[in-house]
Amino acid sequence: MDIKAISGTQASVNMNSQNVEALDRKQAQRVQQEQSQQQIQKQEQRQAVPQEVLKEAINNLNKKLEMLNSQLKVETDEDTGMRVIKIVDKETNEVIRQIPPEVMLKIAKYLDEVAGLLFNEKV
Repeated sequence: MDIKAISGTQASVNMNSQNVEALDRKQAQRVQQEQSQQQIQKQEQRQAVPQEVLKEAINNLNKKLEMLNSQLKVETDEDTGMRVIKIVDKETNEVIRQIPPEVMLKIAKYLDEVAGLLFNEKV
């Protein structure tokens, strides 16, 4: 009688530990989903700058840069889709400063290519 009672309690303990593990997995999945949703919201907020506001800011900066004989250009890199900000000398069309630098654009392009080899979809 005692042996059956002990084996019954062990089975219930095993079931309880399995239930706890299942709950832990579900909770971890929920946390991952929440984190991915937060990242998506942050990306949407970053991209939510209206074009009119951006153009107005660029015009204001160009007016200030006229004194330095420079011009501000905002472009989108074709390979990475990133916005690139350049300060260009008006006379020589030489790039004085670029954000992000050309090296960073090349790295981002390379990482996209590597990710394309590893995964079928780009997140």
